[in-house]
Amino acid sequence: MQDMRFFQHFLLSCSPHQPMGNDSIWLHEVPCLSQKYEYLMHAILGLAASDLMRNDPNLLTFAMAHRLKAIKAVKKTLTNVPKSDTFEEGNALLATCYALTFQSVMLDDGMAEFMTFCRGIVIVITQMYYKGAKFLFSNFLEDDVMTCLKPLLEDMALIRQEWTDMAVTSIAALAPLCKQQVELDYHQLITTVADSLRISSFLAYKMLSKHYGWWMQMPHKDFQNLIDGENQVHLLLATHWISLKVIMAPIFIVEHKQRQKMPGRKDGDPDIGMIRWLKHINRHVDTHHQQYNQWPLWVEAQLARELRFFGKEV
Repeated sequence: MQDMRFFQHFLLSCSPHQPMGNDSIWLHEVPCLSQKYEYLMHAILGLAASDLMRNDPNLLTFAMAHRLKAIKAVKKTLTNVPKSDTFEEGNALLATCYALTFQSVMLDDGMAEFMTFCRGIVIVITQMYYKGAKFLFSNFLEDDVMTCLKPLLEDMALIRQEWTDMAVTSIAALAPLCKQQVELDYHQLITTVADSLRISSFLAYKMLSKHYGWWMQMPHKDFQNLIDGENQVHLLLATHWISLKVIMAPIFIVEHKQRQKMPGRKDGDPDIGMIRWLKHINRHVDTHHQQYNQWPLWVEAQLARELRFFGKEV
């Protein structure tokens, strides 16, 4: 009975909003595929259970059980994509990675897994392209997304100057801490995002996408270094990346409005859900590095007072 409840909730309220413009695929084709591919069904049920946990924390066991079953099955299959049916299995794996990615946003410590499954999406897409498989989803390439959003974001008002100034100043203060190449690259990318907010909301969105592309395609060894939860510099870079996304909330409101069918509740959307990560990582910045983390702490404090502080519609 619980699984039926989860499945219905997925259809009515929490199907992923990415790739953009694929709501009908998530509500029709993907549920049909899940009847054949068990890992996709587990990913769907786990995502829905996590979304329902807001009102029923006792569902944690169900959410994690389905998630772990999906992950275990995907790991076995991901190295051989697709092994039987180039159309069905590739698309089932792609949908599974998206669902697991969205569930990661609902976990306090889900940032590393979110990034890992984003990379999984790239692996599946690349192998499907190589094998000439047909895609159920559209608009998952960066150029497609930019074409959709350019008319909406090009003339959008800038993010409030005081927020941008705080971001630029705080990110600049991290520069002396960055020594490894991965840290220097990370810092340069989020610096470019912050600087772009002074010029154009659309440009800032493009630069943020470039940052995603960087870590989604970096070598495995560098990626493992990047998500090292013991590295204080990496934690600081992460809190600043997430805080940038938070202050860019008005931009993501425009993006989310492009859904063909808006869910009844948007709390699971990445730019809202990542607040969980910000709180979690802020707590793990040690005393010695707290002086560099004052802006992310300020962002967290504003959200504690009013969750939609940075995302008010004017």
